[in-house]
Amino acid sequence: MKITQQQIISAVVDESLTRPDSIVTEMVQGRRLVGVQTEQGAGICSRVPLDDALLGTGPDPGLNLSLHQLLPGLEYQDTEEASYALAAVNCILNNRRSEIQAKAQELILELGRGKNVAVIGHFPFVHKIKNAFNNFWVLEKRPRDFDLPSTELPRILPRAQIIAITATTLLNGTLAQILNLCHSGSIRMLMGPSTPMACCLGPMGIHYLAGSRVLEPREVFTGIKSGLCFRSLSGVESFIQPTGRTRT
Repeated sequence: MKITQQQIISAVVDESLTRPDSIVTEMVQGRRLVGVQTEQGAGICSRVPLDDALLGTGPDPGLNLSLHQLLPGLEYQDTEEASYALAAVNCILNNRRSEIQAKAQELILELGRGKNVAVIGHFPFVHKIKNAFNNFWVLEKRPRDFDLPSTELPRILPRAQIIAITATTLLNGTLAQILNLCHSGSIRMLMGPSTPMACCLGPMGIHYLAGSRVLEPREVFTGIKSGLCFRSLSGVESFIQPTGRTRT
């Protein structure tokens, strides 16, 4: 059955609303990331759209908003409001400690050796692991190096056995389209700093969630405001959580 982006977004928001709310004490943004903090913890997310002219146009931190009040912003795909909303989701869902501390590339290598692997989004690690697989494709909206353009998704995804998808697809309106193109027998993971630990993503077609947790908000927010990308941040840890979806 085909799924829609609206179904995915609604499920993620609804799951987040079942968890306790908190008042937002700080919201920050940089060239690559945004962050949201409460007294209970913090969450981060990639910033979209990547347009320096839009810096400073996000929600006013002085509004005394709560995390739950930020969540509807995820409906406004490909906007900075959606980035803050997903950071709020991650603040709510990514603070449990029952996951596997590991990075996405480690899981891709473990599952994908000798298989056909597709990565959607150009991550820094793709150069290091590209020779470990039978076939390896990186698909990007803005291709570089050996990337393929995202217009190749309909041709590549039905052939891929392992599919790793950037979580920015939750922000730019493309995750449902991608999942609908995947072969039913493939293993799919959502990865990157924007990834929420949302159990509802299992029934949507995701087997693994490879995301991040903020350990030291001061360090992380200082790095965000100075324009650092995720891999350059201090005070975060990467981890992986299976969704419980049965592999087919």
